Amino acid sequence: MQEFNVSLTDRPGELSQVASAVGDEGINILGCVGMSRSTASVTMVTDDEEATKKVLKSMGRDFEVNELILTSLPNKPGALAGMTTKLSDAGVNIKSFYIMKMELDVADVALTTDNPSKTKEILGI
Repeated sequence: MQEFNVSLTDRPGELSQVASAVGDEGINILGCVGMSRSTASVTMVTDDEEATKKVLKSMGRDFEVNELILTSLPNKPGALAGMTTKLSDAGVNIKSFYIMKMELDVADVALTTDNPSKTKEILGI
């Protein structure tokens, strides 16, 4: 699975343009976060990676693609701290993090890091 980090201009309608273009192609956005701090961007996970690349390229958008790692955590206090501490202690830097789905006992999460293979090893994936 991959995430797409798309550069935006910090003005009204930018996110709407990207979301509309993706949706018009029948692509479902599964997870998404938008930020406008020093630069504006939206990072999203979709159900059709190749079609998403095609849409973003046709729009002339600057974007980067990162490997997304999926795992589950118990839905209890300290679970996220435990996972992130293991990665930190191993020198792995988390680039992005999503809660994809939360249930009573478990949370399905996704993340990107600066070392996907080491991350998978540490998380037992």
